[in-house]
Formats: sequence, C-alpha cells, structure tokens
Amino acid sequence: MITTQECTAMTQELAKQTREAERPMFCHIMDARALRPNQRLMTYGAAYISFVPNELLEMIFVETVRAVTGADEDHSFSCGPASLRLRPRPELLLASVSQHWRAVALGMPLLWTEIRLVLGQNIDLVELYLMRSQGQLLDIRFAGGVCNLHSRGSPELEPDYLRISNIILSHIHVCRRLEVHGDLPFPKLLDGTRRAKAPMLEELIVHYPPNIPNNRHLLFTEGVFLSADRLTVLTLSGLWVSGLSPENFSNLLSCFTSLTHLTLIGEPVDYVRTRDLPVIEIPLLQTMVLKPGPNISRTYLPTVFRTIRAPVLRELVLDFHTATSLRDIQSLVDKLKRGTPPFPSVRHLTLHSRSMAHDGWFALAHAFSGITTLSVSNCIVNQLMGFLTCAGRRDAFPNLRTLLFDDVQFEWLLLLQLLQIREKAGMPVREVKMKGFRKYAQSEPFGKLVNSLAKYAPVVIGWT
Repeated sequence: MITTQECTAMTQELAKQTREAERPMFCHIMDARALRPNQRLMTYGAAYISFVPNELLEMIFVETVRAVTGADEDHSFSCGPASLRLRPRPELLLASVSQHWRAVALGMPLLWTEIRLVLGQNIDLVELYLMRSQGQLLDIRFAGGVCNLHSRGSPELEPDYLRISNIILSHIHVCRRLEVHGDLPFPKLLDGTRRAKAPMLEELIVHYPPNIPNNRHLLFTEGVFLSADRLTVLTLSGLWVSGLSPENFSNLLSCFTSLTHLTLIGEPVDYVRTRDLPVIEIPLLQTMVLKPGPNISRTYLPTVFRTIRAPVLRELVLDFHTATSLRDIQSLVDKLKRGTPPFPSVRHLTLHSRSMAHDGWFALAHAFSGITTLSVSNCIVNQLMGFLTCAGRRDAFPNLRTLLFDDVQFEWLLLLQLLQIREKAGMPVREVKMKGFRKYAQSEPFGKLVNSLAKYAPVVIGWT
C-alpha cells in the first residue's frame, strides 16, 4: 500500500507542476510560435498558415470566438458588463489579418450573430453585424453604457435607450438569446415586450440594478413575449430591493412552459417584503443554479426551496463562493436537516464554497441522498472526504458513484481511504474526475497515485 511519505512527496511534486499556468485554447491556436513560417513551404514567400484549408480555418475562427465570448460571459457575471465594452471583438480582428482571412470570415454568417448594444455606440457597427449575419438567429446583448456610471440615469440618455429598445424589438422575432443589463425601466421596451412575438427565443438573461423599483423593470408583466414557446433557459440577476415580487415571479415562470434551465444570481426575488408566497410548478425544469450574493436575507434560500416544485429536476448547482459567510446560508442548512427533501429527483449535485462545516454536509446528505454524482470546488474537497470517512457518516450519499473535483491538489491518501471504505460498505465510487488532470496524467507522480488507487479500489480516474 502507498505510504504517507510517498503520498506527501507525490502531492508536493504535483503542486510544483500545477503552478505552470494553463493558457486558453484560443491563445494556443493563435500562438505566434505555432505560426512560424515553414521553410519547406516558403518557395512562394508564404507561411504555412496560408495553406490551411478554409474548412479548418473556419473551425479555428469558431473556436477562437467561442473562447473569447465564453471568457466575456464569465467575466460579466463576476465583475459586471463594463469591461466588455472595451474589449475588441475577435471576429473583427480575425477579418483584418489578411484578405484571405477576411474573405473566409465574411463567408461565415454565424460569426456575426452576436449583437452587442451599448449607450453612445456607433449605429453603423450594429448595421454591419446585422448585414453580415445574413438572417441567422441573433444573440442580442445590451451591456450598459460607455458613459460615466453616475450619468446613466440622466434624461439625456433616454434617446439612446429608445434607440436600443427599437433595435431589440425590431429583431426580437429572429433573436435566439437576449441579455439585458438595464439602468432605466425601458418604457418602450416594456410596452413592446407585452406585444412582441419571439418565436425563436431560447435564452433570456436579465440583470437589473437596485435603482429600478420592482414594479417597473423588464419582467414586470405576465404577458412578456406573447410567443416564447421555445424558451428553455432563464437567468435572473439582481438584489431583493429591486427584485420581482413572488407573484410576478410565479406569473413569469408560468409563461415559459418549456423552461428546462433556471439560474438565480444574487437575490432576484423579493421574499423579504411579501408574506403571500405562491408555489411555483416548473414541470420540465432539469437544471437549477443558485448563486446568492453577499449579505443575502436569511429567508431567501429556504423560501426558494420551499416554493419551487420541479418534479424532474436532475441537476442542482449551489454556488456559495460570493456569500459573505456561512451564516448567510445557515438558515438553508437548518431547513435541509429537518425538512422533507425538496428535490428528490436530483442526481447531480454541484457545490462551490470556500468552506463547508460538518453540519452543512450532514444537511446535504439528508436532503439529497439519491444523488449519483457529486461535484465540489477545490476548497472543500478534503472537507467532503473527511465527512464521508467519518465513522458515523459512512452511509451518507449511498448511491454516489462519481466524484468531480475542481482541482488535482488534495489529500490523495484520504481519497484512497474513502474509496476503500465505500467499497467495503457496498457503496463503491466507480469514477473520480478532476479538472486539469489530463495535463498531468502521464507524469510519474500521477502514475504512482493512479496505480495505487487501481490496486486497492476498482475506480476509473479521469478528467473534466
């Protein structure tokens, strides 16, 4: 059996290797070293990238734009939309490299379907994207303004908001994804959405600021979008002081009968000032993400769990990274420990947190005993394994078969102990996946660790 000293040495070697920063995929694609001229193809003075088939070049373009867009979306959720307006658009950069690249980029309508709208923007750029998209379904994002933050609510900006509202409403019928960061109540947009048909809309994301009363923002109406039958993804982000009332929240969700993914960021529903809490039935919901912000009200999370009914919910994500302290979620822990399991159909539970006390793990084990997959962030991996190897808690999560970790740095000896205990108890873990594991899978330290695990516990080690 692998000794403690060997495991410690392997873990230290692993930590040394993981300090090497990983670069995004698009950086590798566009790496200047990878584009060095090939001497065998320099007969006509051209670099070998010029000989790449158009089909492959199109794939490179798509992956590059996708990587940058994905990074922008992650950044917008964590830091707000302000920085997005200053980033150069990757498709514009690709189209300006050479005549050949420009011709390839202009021949790809899907490359120009993301329409970004900002206050003070040149309308010609919007028209350019609309022309180049050639009628493809659009992703429309309004991300605030380029002006000073204190001047966004001034009357001088109302013509800009009116112009943006007209653009959104005139193209809502071919919009696949709509994202709005609003600083004013958008009177025309509000009125227009009550009559607009959005038959192709699949995803709606609304971030609303605290300076809009909760009866005036975009989603105040149960008649929002007369036709949005294809909408499957809804994301709401905001604070309770400007959040939807429970009644409006219920009315909104009743309109979207095809909803399968729901994300609530911050505290977008005002459960503080209302006692009338209708139960919300979402029959097709499969994934729910809860990402509360700092200083949330104690009633928020327990009320969400009590009022939402999702009979086929399969995946639940609890992201507590931005919570001020564990006291912010203690009321939820108390409810989960004592109450009836809220979502018995959940099979995949994801937990992101800086820390999780033994009491919290006990509550989750009681509420989600049927899960088969558990994904946790790197800060709480050791805490989870400590809980599962504790003498009085070895029967927790009896159906658990897959563990997903955010990192490769944890107590591997504790993992080995956990796998052996679960195997002996007849509740074996069959698969352990780690983010970043693929990079080090062939290294000697990992080889020893994997061989040891395979020898003492039949488990598949992989990566995400």
